[in-house]
Formats: sequence, structure tokens, C-alpha cells
Amino acid sequence: MFSSGMTSNIRGAATFAALVLPLILFYKLLWSRRRSTFNDETSDNNCDSTSQQPDSQLPLPAAQYFDPTDSSDLLPFPSVEYEVFLSFRGSDTRHQITDILFRFLVHLKIHTFKDDDELRKGEGIWPSLVKAIGQSKIYVPILSKSYAHSRWCLKELVEIVENMRQDKRRIVLPIFYMVDPRDVRHQTGPYRDAFREHEKNFDRQTIQNWKAALTTVGALKGWHVTHNDEQSKYADLVSDSIWSHLRRFYSTVETNELVAIDGHVEEVVKRLSLDFKDVTMVGLHGMGGIGKTTLAKVVYNKILSHFDRCSFVENIRETQHQNDGIFKIQKKIIEDATRKEERVCDVSQGRRIIMDRVSQFKVLIVLDDVDEEFKFGEVVGNPRGFVSGSRFIVTSRDCKMLSRLNENKCKLYEVQALSPSHSVKLFSKHAFKKDYPPPDYEILSNDIVSTMGGLPLALEVVGSLLHREEKSIWEAKLKQLREVPEKHAIERLKISYDALEYEAKEIFLDIACFYIGRKKVKPFYMWNDCNFNPTININLLIQRSMVKIDQDGCRFQMHDQLRDMGREIVRRENIEYPWMRSRIWTVETAVELLHEKKNLSSLRYFKAPPDAKLKGDFDNLLPNLRWLKMRYHRGRLGDDDHLINFHMKKLVILDLSGSDVCNDWGGWTHLKMANNLKTLNLSKCGRLTRLPELPQSGSLEVLDLSSYRWLKSTRDDELDIGKLRNLMVLRLPRACIKKITGGTIGTISKGLRELDVEECECENLAHVLADVGELQSLQILRTRSANWKQALSLTTGSVATTPSSLQRLVITGCTSLLQERRWPVQIPNLSNFPRLRILHLKDMRIDGKQSVALEGLECLEELEALILGNLQPPVERLPSLSHMTKLMSIEIMDMPSLREIEGFGSLMSLFIVKLRNCSSLERLELSGLRKLRSLQIMDMPSLREIEGFASLKSLATLQLTDCTSLKMLDLSGLENLEVLDISRCPKLETVALSSLSNPGKLRSLEIMEMPSLREVEGLANLKSLQTLNLRGCTSLGNVTSLGTTLAVGNDKC
Repeated sequence: MFSSGMTSNIRGAATFAALVLPLILFYKLLWSRRRSTFNDETSDNNCDSTSQQPDSQLPLPAAQYFDPTDSSDLLPFPSVEYEVFLSFRGSDTRHQITDILFRFLVHLKIHTFKDDDELRKGEGIWPSLVKAIGQSKIYVPILSKSYAHSRWCLKELVEIVENMRQDKRRIVLPIFYMVDPRDVRHQTGPYRDAFREHEKNFDRQTIQNWKAALTTVGALKGWHVTHNDEQSKYADLVSDSIWSHLRRFYSTVETNELVAIDGHVEEVVKRLSLDFKDVTMVGLHGMGGIGKTTLAKVVYNKILSHFDRCSFVENIRETQHQNDGIFKIQKKIIEDATRKEERVCDVSQGRRIIMDRVSQFKVLIVLDDVDEEFKFGEVVGNPRGFVSGSRFIVTSRDCKMLSRLNENKCKLYEVQALSPSHSVKLFSKHAFKKDYPPPDYEILSNDIVSTMGGLPLALEVVGSLLHREEKSIWEAKLKQLREVPEKHAIERLKISYDALEYEAKEIFLDIACFYIGRKKVKPFYMWNDCNFNPTININLLIQRSMVKIDQDGCRFQMHDQLRDMGREIVRRENIEYPWMRSRIWTVETAVELLHEKKNLSSLRYFKAPPDAKLKGDFDNLLPNLRWLKMRYHRGRLGDDDHLINFHMKKLVILDLSGSDVCNDWGGWTHLKMANNLKTLNLSKCGRLTRLPELPQSGSLEVLDLSSYRWLKSTRDDELDIGKLRNLMVLRLPRACIKKITGGTIGTISKGLRELDVEECECENLAHVLADVGELQSLQILRTRSANWKQALSLTTGSVATTPSSLQRLVITGCTSLLQERRWPVQIPNLSNFPRLRILHLKDMRIDGKQSVALEGLECLEELEALILGNLQPPVERLPSLSHMTKLMSIEIMDMPSLREIEGFGSLMSLFIVKLRNCSSLERLELSGLRKLRSLQIMDMPSLREIEGFASLKSLATLQLTDCTSLKMLDLSGLENLEVLDISRCPKLETVALSSLSNPGKLRSLEIMEMPSLREVEGLANLKSLQTLNLRGCTSLGNVTSLGTTLAVGNDKC
């Protein structure tokens, strides 16, 4: 019927939590959407480092869901001959990075045009080159020193840029090989020399076209190769990026490739009876891989706008067997509905919260992949207790399980297999990337499809397996498929597994057993250590439709039937003796076997639960362990118990974050011998009083000591960074470390990408950070203003070098520094950081005149989040923000002299605005903020006028506090307002709720300490109102027409 869906958590804001949670949570959300591998270390359980709730009203990305308003998705690509076009100068790179990259792409079966200027003969070849460029999706110009000397290369580049401009889906990924990108962008250095020669032979317009193309490509983000020994590494990175982009191209096709779905959607919607007020339940059943989840997602996307709250809970059969799995299911439903974080401690409490709070909304709840062990009534409660109009969709392989829901009048719908013609169409989409097979493959395709039983998952996986394979391979696979019994769907899928090389099989089984829903970065350390070549093999598994990556590019996903197949393969390795299997994916089983002192020689990954009472000597039981994660709580064992003693020689990741591990843990003696260790996470280890001895090999890439709260700390430890030459992430603690030895950051860790010294109080930190400006790979820097001043040698009033690669810059000062004029900090021109996405400057005394205090701020066109607060001397005016077209969140606080925010009204992408204690600001223009979801204005005594409310169509949360000069509030045009909080605005006499475009959406209204308020118009129209608080409104008349479910507070009303 159709291909399996991709799971995604689509994030949103506009919740009341935005008013009370620190805004930095949102910034972390922004950051997690960037595929920054170095920052992917902070959590295994969340893609973000915090728990941000998605907006359940947003549609789920089913595998075939697409935006019909985007015209580029409706226009087909030209007939594609090539996926990638390589443009390069053969004399510079043919036997270098070009050949290496080409081999990587060929291995991934990416059809690549490998152009070579020395093979071109005469002008007759040019039409073929133009055709190849026009039929390619991705262009990779390898810009070397003599690239501009070739007129062929320059002509190709002009054609590439023109194609990119005409079709926004086409992508240019430049590689700057042994050449400075600035020389390419500005045609200086060797490129100037080349054009001096060209100007003798070509007309002025041609020269201008060539220069314009170089300027455009030179300004694009790419890869800068500066050493020959880096070529394989960069070829690997480029091929990975290419495949990621191609995956998005193909996913765009997949989102439009539903086969025979419309009829099924229509039938399910008909059974849901949306026009009736009764609570209705529909059960979708059918065998695994038939497409129940995808059908449920398409229906969910189609009807979610009819409901107040929606929740889609996936993989229930898998989740319910995890630790606290039922709580997770209940928590997901509760938080999707209430849009607040909720702690669920037991099943009865979770059910009670659902019935007390979730049931008050008109909800759409989808429970995906349930089995006979799932007790609907115990977990969710009685559907008949929900608000009329609520709908439930339940999917299951087990029709009998759904039949037990008949007391809730569950309407059943069987998802049928595809017809032969539809099967061929879906198979062809994956095998040929088009709707029908070529004539010479038509018979063979029909024969293969006839063995699939109309199962979409099998058609997708086998079609992907045969993509671009020789006919002989097709014939061999057909023979294998004909030998599989008709009802053995998993055996059909196993044919794709059997076709993999050993390394890819190992990675597939690891994901199936351990890493579904987990971040994809940490396993890469382990797979690299095992020489599994993860970059290429993960891309191969994605290409074969055996593994998927979520929409954020963050986590692994896999169809539940492929997961079951992988685990069954492992189980069959040794059915009688589980400790002899290559993998043990249930924590309880692994702990039990360790207690029995079984030798788990094949175990590579182990996550110990907090209550696992593992004590004694385990030195020979885990000889091949690569990844250990423990949350050890000493209080559960007693002070005399040691946790574990084990072999660390092959350990790659050790994560003890948040545990009570102490100095006497037996593992510390082995840590210094962990010569393969890449990641060491000791953050929030509250009982450690000294720094353990680190491995001597210098293999560490991530060292996280942040948020240490050392007990009885003597603060006399030294951290030797002399051998940590491979560090990519370094987070230092507040205390304990007295001195850092071994050199400076810039000379030791050239590849450092994240540096967090915001809490560090090390006595020689300034010396260690003296050359931080030379870290050209640095993307995240957190520091205090004093550290910034000393680290960047600002005593002369200027910065010689700054890390232009920075994407996140956080500088905070101590309040004491503001009182000491000897500690002013001169912020360098912010235009030096063109890639900056997050800027946080707070509690600082800035050296320089007010007019240039934030010089260059207007140039940060990539900025997505901005926090400014308590800057001294007082700032009256900020540089224009009008060019920050990507800015999504802004917080300005404790700037009482600020009179104007120029360009504020033109920030079309703004999502969250928080303004506090800007007491000189008199006027706000909001007319251009069409995407704004949350607006918080506090302590603004001079604010007289807020213009543009009518254009805030997306605004869901509005808070106005201590705006003592505000006399009028025009709420007309606010179509989606859900939370309104107005406090201590004494000159407001009327709040006209009747002017709201959609008053039925307002669920929380708090108007407090407003003695002059005489009237609140339109209360009777607030059909969804749950909370009403009118405390301190002493002039307000009677409040009538209140619903029975309201929580009302009205002191002295």
C-alpha cells in the first residue's frame, strides 16, 4: 500500500511554560536542530538537552506527507542522469581528494559525474556537460589553487550557479582544497593571477560572469582542506553530507508516493464520524509491515485541526516493556494535552491525571502498535469520560485485542495488502525511483512483486536492495524469494539483511537491539573503534530502507518488523544460553547474568539502571565492552559497597553523569588504562572530591566535568591537558581544579568545537585561554566576561584573532564586576562572527562608547536567538535588527535606558519575545511578527503603545505585567490566543475579550491587581476557559456566565 512512516518530534512553543521556563531551554532546542556531532553527547534519551514539549497540534511527518503550498515540491526534477556533479581541476586534485571522494560515492552507489578538464576535447563536449549539470541534484566544485586557470571549470561554475538560482532544491557543496575561501570569494591570491591571464583572451562580460560565480560559491558554507592527511576525513564528511541531502530529496519523493491510500483514509475518517458529538474509537488491524502506522499518521494529519489537543503515541508494544514504559506512555499523552511537563510516578496517578485534566479537552489520541498486554482502561481510563467529540485511533496486529475494546464501541478496520498493480508501483518507486519499471525489467519486477504478498515494507526494502543492481542479482534474489514460504514475511526481509557485508550487519543488529530512538553520534565512536566504517554503512542501510533517521537528523529509527527481525537473528545465535549471544538488549537480563557471573564476552553496550546492585569483581566478565552508562546511587547500596570493577581496555564511552560514584570506586584504577576512551562524562557527579587520573593515550575527544558540586573539595587538583590533543568538547567545573597544565588550548586542541569555562575558577585560566581565538573550528564558547577579556588579550583594546567559526557565544559577568571599572570588557566587532546563531551577553560592563558597544550586531544574518541583559554603561539604542531574518527568539532585560529597538517589527521569523525592565521604552511595533507565538512584557513603566496586535495571527500566549502607562489593549486579530495574563497595568480600564477573533480558544485568563478595571467584555464567549483569576480587580462589577469547570480567584472583586 505505501512505505513505512518516519517518526519525528516536531517541536513548537506557544505554551504557558514559555512564561516560566528559562528561555535558554528554547535556545537548546534551536541548537539541537543543527547536526552538530560534538554537541550530541549530552543526552541519550532526548534529542535536546532539555525537555521541550512538541506542539501536538502540528502534523506528524508520515513517510508521504508533504506541503502542497510549496511549488517546488510539485515541479518534478528533470530526468535525472546523475545525482552528483563533481567539478575539479584534474592537475590539482585528480589523484588526491577527487578520487577519494569519488570512490566513497561509488561505494554508496551514488551516481556521480566525475568531470575532468584534461579529458575535454573541443567545444563539442560542452553541450554534454551542460546536460549533465542540468540533470544533477548536487554540485561539488573542488576549488583548488589552479581551478580558476581553467576556463572549463569557470564555465561549469557559472552553469552550476545558474541552475542553483533557478531551482532552490539544487545544492552546491564547495570544497576549498589548499586554497583560502577568501581568495575564491574575492578573486585574490592565485585567483587574481588567473584572471590577469583571462583578461587578455576573454571579453569583459565573460570575466564578470566568472567572477560573480566564484563570489557566490566562495560565500557558501563548505569544507576547507588545508593538509593532505585530512583528505580521507573530509571525503568522508562530504559523502555523508551528500547522502543526507539526497535522502531529503528522496524523502520528498516518498512524501508524495502514497499508493492506494486515499480510499483507506476515507474509510477510516468515515468510521471516526467527525460530525457526531459522541466519543468514538477506531481500531486499525493487519499484519506487520502492512502500513497501519502510516495510515494512522495520514489520518491524524488530515483531521487534527478538528481537535483542541492531539497526541500520537508510537511503538507502545516496545515501550511498555521498558523501565517505566507505561509511565512514559501516560506522560506523553498528558504533556501533549496540557503542554506542560508532568511527573508520573505510578499507573494509577497517570490515569487519574489523564481523566482529571486531559479528558477536559476535545482530544485526538492515537495509540500505535498495541498488543494483548496493553490494558487500555488501566493506562488511559474510560473513553466515555472524555469531552464529547474526542476520538481514539488504536493500531494493532491483533484483531482480538481490538475486539476487547468493543465495550467502548470500537469500530474495526482491516488494512489490506496492496493489489498487484499498486505493489508494482510502490516497488518501482524504490527500485527505479519512478512509478513503473523500464520495459526490460517489467517481467522480472512483476515476478519479484508476486512473492511479496502485497506488503508495503517488504516492497520498500527489497526494492531498495535491488536499486541499480545488475539483472543477475535480481534473478538470484527472485530465486531466494520464491523459496520463502508465503506467510513468512520476516524471511523476505532477511534477504536484504543477508545481502549486507559483515560490518553493515553488525551495525544493523546494534541499532535493532539498542539504538532505536537514540542519538546517532555516540554509537559512531564504538563502531569506529570496531572498524565498522559507520558513515558509509549507515548510509547504505538508509539507502536500503532498513534504517531511518528522524526529521531532525538526530536519532535512529527502524520499522518494528525490521527491529523484531534483527532481535530474532540475535536470539537464534544461541537459544539455550543467552549470555553467549552477541547482544542482550533487556537491561534486566544483562544485570541478572552479571549477578550470576556469566561471561558476557560479546557485550559491547551496557546501560546499568540506578537500582542495579552490582558489586564485586567483574574484571573478566565484560572483556569487549565499548560503552558503559551508569546512574549509580550510593544510598541504595550502603557506604561500604563498591559498585563494579571491570575491564576498560576497549572502553570507548564512559558515562557516569548524575551518579553518586565516589573516589573509592574500583573502576578508577582501570580508567588510566582505557587507551581507546573517546568520551568521559562526569558531569553532576556530586560525591567525587578529586579528579580521577585520565587515560594517558590522549584519545579523549569529549571531556565533560560540568556542573560538579564537589563535596569537601580541597580545590587542589590539576588537570593536565598536554596529551588531550584530540579534544572536540571540553566542559570545565566550577571548583576542584586549581590549575590547568600542559599548555594552552589553542596549541593543544586545534580541533576543539565546544569550550565551556563559564563556571571555571581555575587560577591560571586566563593563560590557558590566551590563544582561544586561534581555534578556527570552535563553534560554542561559554565564558564569563573576565575570562573573555583575559583570554582574548583585550588589554590593548582590540582582538588580533577571533574564532570566526563560532555559532554560539555566551558571555556572562559577575555582578561584582559591574562595580569595578577596572574590569570593562571590549566586545569585538560582532561581524567577526558571521556564523553566529546564538548570542547571549549578560551582566557585563562593556568598554567603549554606547554607539559601538554592540558594533556589528546588525551583520549577524544567521542569528536565531539573542539574549541581552544588564549591559553597562547604559545602552540607549541597539543596532538595527532588520537583517536578522532568521531570528526566532529575543530576550532583552534589565536595560532601563533603552529607548528604541530598530527593525524589531520586521523580524518575520520571531517565535518568542521577552522584554523586561526596559523602563525607557515607550512604543513597540509588532505588525510584522506574523509567526510570534509567545509575547512577554514585564516592568515597562513607560510603555504607552503596542501597535500591530491585529497581525499577530499565531500568538498563543500574552503576558503584560507592570506596564503602568499602558491605557489601551487591542486584542482584535488574535485568532489563536490561549493564555492571557495581565497584571498591575493600572491605567487599563477595559479588557475587550469580545474583540478576539476566536475567543473559543482562550483557556486561561488571569487579570490581577488592576483596581481601575471596570469591565471584562466577552466572558460568555470563552467556551474553552479553564482558569479565571481576577484577584485584586476591586472596581470590577459582577462576573457572570462562567462555566462550571472554572477555577476562579477573585479577591475583593
